[in-house]
Amino acid sequence: MGISCEFFSLKFLVTALVIGAAALLGSFPSYFRRMWERYRGRLPPGPTAFPFVGTISVDRKHPDRTFKLWAKRYGSLFSFYFGSRFCVGVSDMNLVKRIFKDDRFDGRSRAGIMPLLINGELTNGIILGTGNVWKEHRKFTLATLKDFGFGKASGLEDIEKEVDSLVTAFRNTNGKLFNPKPLFTAAVALVVSRFLFSVKCDPDDGLFKQFVSNVNKNMQDFVGVLEVFPWLRHFPPFRGIFRRLHDRVRQNSDILAELVRQHRLTRIPQSSRDYTDSYMDVQDANKAATGSEGTFTDTKLVRNISDIFVAGYETTSTFLRWCVLYMILHPDVQAKIQDEIDTVVGQSRQATFVDKHKMPYTEAVVTEIHRVACITPFGLQHIATEDVELEGYTIPKGTEVWGLNCNHYSNPDVWKDPENFRPERFLDSSGCLITSLIDEVQPFSVGRRVCLGEPLARIEIFCFFVAILQNFNLTSDKVPSTVPVTSQVLAPQTFNVIATPRF
Repeated sequence: MGISCEFFSLKFLVTALVIGAAALLGSFPSYFRRMWERYRGRLPPGPTAFPFVGTISVDRKHPDRTFKLWAKRYGSLFSFYFGSRFCVGVSDMNLVKRIFKDDRFDGRSRAGIMPLLINGELTNGIILGTGNVWKEHRKFTLATLKDFGFGKASGLEDIEKEVDSLVTAFRNTNGKLFNPKPLFTAAVALVVSRFLFSVKCDPDDGLFKQFVSNVNKNMQDFVGVLEVFPWLRHFPPFRGIFRRLHDRVRQNSDILAELVRQHRLTRIPQSSRDYTDSYMDVQDANKAATGSEGTFTDTKLVRNISDIFVAGYETTSTFLRWCVLYMILHPDVQAKIQDEIDTVVGQSRQATFVDKHKMPYTEAVVTEIHRVACITPFGLQHIATEDVELEGYTIPKGTEVWGLNCNHYSNPDVWKDPENFRPERFLDSSGCLITSLIDEVQPFSVGRRVCLGEPLARIEIFCFFVAILQNFNLTSDKVPSTVPVTSQVLAPQTFNVIATPRF
């Protein structure tokens, strides 16, 4: 048995060395060409990098800190290597907007671990997709979700129902310490499911519960080193990690396919109830016209539903936890929001999104939390689809472009005292919002790749956050940490809260 184990260990080692050596040799030509172009000033400056391994001077636990140092040293536009991938980091928000609104930067990377987890046709969804198929499905998705109230004040009844349920759940804690995470994740997941399937998926339903559980586990188990060196998935211990991630993705695809099948059984053609029905109407129309579904396949529908769910679920529920955390840390800010709520909304009704425009202080606080929490410090990377001249440099085709929110949100030239939590920075002397400064915070990205879930997310954040502060004072027995847990998003460390009813 010992000989067998030694043999297989040696076999794995030799195979790993062969693959590593091949990758190393393959990366040399591109690496030296890029370094020569950088030396000649044709590429943005940046830190030293090495073939295959890339720029190794990154703080793996807090990469945002490294990017801030690089911006100070090299300026708002700099280059670096992420493993073997050549990247350009952009720290200036105005430049980010310019780049991301340029269709020459509309590409998505096929490198890293995500395309391997959602392989085949599933890769070309509305988040990672590119080209005409992506444009067609994104256009359809935006139009359909708007038709069904996705981001409209007229379509808020479903959100209002979940707001009531969340307030009840908070009230049922009876003034005792509790972890708000499961309450927020359930509430947000149920809102998104209503828009996709026009029904409230039972949180205890086997399929839906397993789907949400798989999403949560993959967020927790995501390993950054696999994103840099995806070939490690062939070797222990990363082979087991990758297999678990992949199995959950496949299981979720099967779950959504079953939900789609069940939905089709109750569907009335041309009488759309939701996104899924509208998609099936397009399938029918394409078949009638051409005899084929075209690009509107069931596989693509499953991918689109998954993309919409994940985009509208994880970031929103995570951000709501940051909102609670910062209210615990700043009771004076909490009290000011409650004063504004009492004045504008009162205590006899639930706030609606229409009230948002009459509550500038609340909007300033939400924007400040977006700035300091910065849950998507790097966003989703864009790819240059051709060589582009930018700020006196050439950005080669295939370059990954990173919009570095973390750098911009901590820039003292923009914020003066970025280390301080100060919502008043977004208000003028008369208490009105300074729109030009609000526009400096773009948590949902900008341009043609802006987050599809932005309209719904903004409504959810406002309605859930205001309802909680309208009904409760938030405190805790311990001071929660603002140091995030680094994963696919920057989430707060686990903390507990006491929700004391105000009335």
